[in-house]
This record gives sequence, structure tokens and C-alpha cells, in this order.
Amino acid sequence: MAFYEINGKKIFIDNWLKERIDKYVIPDLKRKDMDAVYVVDGEERVGKSVFGMCLGGYVASVFGTPFDISNICMTPEEFRKKICSADKNEVVICDEAHRGMASAAALRPINKIMKDLMMEMGQKNLFVLIILPTFFLLDKYVALFRSRGLFHVYRNKGRRGYWVYFNKKDKLRLYLRGKKELNYNCMKWPRLRGRFCDHYPIDEQAYREKKRRAFESYQSDADEEPKLLKRFREQRDKLLWILKQVTGYKTEDIVSICQKYQLGLERAAIYNAIQKIAEKS
Repeated sequence: MAFYEINGKKIFIDNWLKERIDKYVIPDLKRKDMDAVYVVDGEERVGKSVFGMCLGGYVASVFGTPFDISNICMTPEEFRKKICSADKNEVVICDEAHRGMASAAALRPINKIMKDLMMEMGQKNLFVLIILPTFFLLDKYVALFRSRGLFHVYRNKGRRGYWVYFNKKDKLRLYLRGKKELNYNCMKWPRLRGRFCDHYPIDEQAYREKKRRAFESYQSDADEEPKLLKRFREQRDKLLWILKQVTGYKTEDIVSICQKYQLGLERAAIYNAIQKIAEKS
């Protein structure tokens, strides 16, 4: 059993985990153009966010870098900005867990950031954690090649506080065998396992408040999406009708133009759009 101190708090960390970080991760983060990216996943309310903070807090304590609520990013845009503004050896956590069982499409911004800012993370020797419901939703590049390993957090006999570690070889096998059915039991779990406690290395109330605001914003965005789609569709229809009026083209000519430039509009959709706006006008 081992402990570390950060922000005036004493936080438990598994002995094996501490030894591995000290032996492999910390030396790499001191080298030129090296970073460390890990994925933390698990079902709802198993404590994956707490585990991620405890893990990130330890790395921050070793390097003496600040670690507070600003290191926890709740949106892709905040994650991008934090990576760009982070200092050397800083910890950056992208906590997508509050979104629940998000779709692969919802994680596309995270996948893109991991590709776009690869050099930035390396030059700053950042320690990056991506916390989400399941790593099967990640892009193959991030899941298999960009991340060093996967910490899968789970309950044991209904009790929180357990994790199992999949290294590169293990998570490749897990991804290839289990992705289709999101099945973690498609293979024998690795022996590298450990425990953690529900101790927050940062201000717990500040974290919960930030998480609440992020969730409410996410829900608001989800409610607004159908309205935006409706508005964009109406604008598209009007533009098609205006094109016909200004150019004098026949509808079939506009269909040919759309097909030539691969706009992805079906012939029937173009006819219906122009007809609908014509009737309104």
C-alpha cells in the first residue's frame, strides 16, 4: 500500500501501479518529444473518473505541476485548449464519462484532437488520460496505436474500487475480439490488476459542479440539434430554389450539378425541395 500527497491531501495508489509509473512512465516524460496517453473506461458509477484523477494526481505530484479542476476537461473544445496551453509535464484529463453511453460519432472530436495535437503533446511531455464509457468507441488509431494502455474500471461483487490493466498487446486482442459486441469477456483478463479508493485529489465539490454544468450543456445541445437540422434543411431548400430562379436552369440541370460536385443529394430530394419552396413563394 502506498500514498502520495497533493493539494494537502493524502491519496492512496496501488503499489504495483506506482512502481510501473516510476519505472516506465516518468522516465519517458523526461525525454524529448515523448508523452504518455492512457484510456480509462468502465460502466456508469464504477468510479473511473475518480481513478483517473488519482492516477493523474500522482504524476502531477512527481513533477510538481499544478493539478486542480482546470486539468479536468469536460468538452472536446476545452480538451483542445488545455493541451495547447499546458505547461511541460502537465496532466490533462479528458472526462467524457458524464455523457453516458456516447456514440462513436460523439467521440469523433476527441479522436481528431488526438491526431491533430500529437506533436504538441509530445513536445510538452504531457500525461494525458481519456476517460469514457468504453474504449471500443474510440478510433482505431487512438485505441490501438496512440494510447499506451487501457485501465478498465469495474465492480467486484457489487463493490467499487477495482481496475485491470490491458497493455498494448492485450488491448489489441481485446479490441479485435470484443469490439463487435462490446464484450470485455472475449478473452482472459490480464493479471495486472489493482485497487483504488474514492479519494479526490482535487476539490470534489468543484468537480461535481463542473460535471453538472457540462452535463446540462450537453443535454441542451442535444435538444437543440433537431432545430438546427431543420433550419439547415430549410436554408438548403431555399438555396436550391434561388439557384433555379437566378440561373434559369431546369431542375434536372441542378440535379446534374449536385451530382457532379458530389453533394450527396438524391434526385427526389432536390425536386421536392424546389417544389416546396416554389409553393410557399
